[in-house]
Amino acid sequence: MFDTHAVARALTEADLTPAQADAITDAVRLAAEHDAAAIDVETLATKADVAAVKSDLAGVETALKSDVAAVHTELKSDVAAVKSDLAGVEAALKSDLAAVHTELKSDVAALKSDLAGVEAALKSDLAAVHTEL
Repeated sequence: MFDTHAVARALTEADLTPAQADAITDAVRLAAEHDAAAIDVETLATKADVAAVKSDLAGVETALKSDVAAVHTELKSDVAAVKSDLAGVEAALKSDLAAVHTELKSDVAALKSDLAGVEAALKSDLAAVHTEL
């Protein structure tokens, strides 16, 4: 309940004229009455409504926690599978690299042998040319 007399008295004690105090008091009273009339009691939530919403939210929270846990588990499994795949790829690459290394060593040895033969043939040819001269 809005006590207009108390408000008007407080305003006049604050050095407003009685007319000013009455005008302000009436304006505030009208605004308060308008706000009170604008409230639709049908749309106000009861304690039971609030409790039901809390219960619903608790259910949603539980479901979300379960979903997050399931996704976390699935991601851990996927990460483990990717790590395993990468380990397999790494092993295959190491094996391939070792095979290429061995093949290159063999090729280098064959080239050295070929070069040694060419060198010997050139020396022989050079010696023959030298003898002819």
